[in-house]
Amino acid sequence: MSKLYKSLVVAILLTGVLASCSGKMEDTYVLTSLKNAAGSGVVSVGFKYSFDSPNFIGVANNVALVREGNEIEFFVGDGLEAKMKGVEGTKFTVATRKYFTPYIHFVVDYVMTGSDTIMVGEPSGVKLPLLRPESQFTAPEEYISVDLNKLTSSALTLKEVAEKKFKVENAKIATSEMPGASGAETKLVLQLKNVRFVIDEQNDALLAICKAIMTEGKAFNGGVSYGTVPRSDRAMREKLNIGGDVKIGYILYGGNAVMIQM
Repeated sequence: MSKLYKSLVVAILLTGVLASCSGKMEDTYVLTSLKNAAGSGVVSVGFKYSFDSPNFIGVANNVALVREGNEIEFFVGDGLEAKMKGVEGTKFTVATRKYFTPYIHFVVDYVMTGSDTIMVGEPSGVKLPLLRPESQFTAPEEYISVDLNKLTSSALTLKEVAEKKFKVENAKIATSEMPGASGAETKLVLQLKNVRFVIDEQNDALLAICKAIMTEGKAFNGGVSYGTVPRSDRAMREKLNIGGDVKIGYILYGGNAVMIQM
């Protein structure tokens, strides 16, 4: 049986699954693997594909990373993080449309679990990062190398990186409860040997990558920028072993250098 014939059969079968609550037929999505959808192995009219319980390894606001073996792709959708929490622990199907700019990624239209259909749709303002093969990437000269093991929450050691950009190798990413204006807040932190830095990042895609690194227990390798040494609430900073905030410049992930702009 040819791949095209198989795709048409699957599409016909799946059409009935994507009926709305009123019984009105919705668009047809081809049920396939992430690898086939990202490549050209399966034909779909309108580039509509669905996936059976895909492995979301990192989700942040409107952007997610989905892994299938060595294949990792961006999925985007309005309020995707909150909506995916609603299907945790269940079998679900994700109906998407494949986009090609700035590179292949998938916009989530629906998430279906049991008889429930959760509408998602395209978000506004999502900025996917730039990707460059890691083998073709050289960190800009402003990212300096420092002895990461010598950095602590002490202002004396932090002066070495104050107002500078520096390279980070083999760090861990974790979550930590931090005091905020309205109570405790959960923050992503970059964990070095003797100090932790709060990750101050607004881009959903970079945050999704950070969460994927944390979920899969991998190391963070990249470049960050550090501002001034925090002077307020020194006792709390040292209690939490926090050296302040860092912003991500680039991440080496999945064979690529990932960045917003350089």
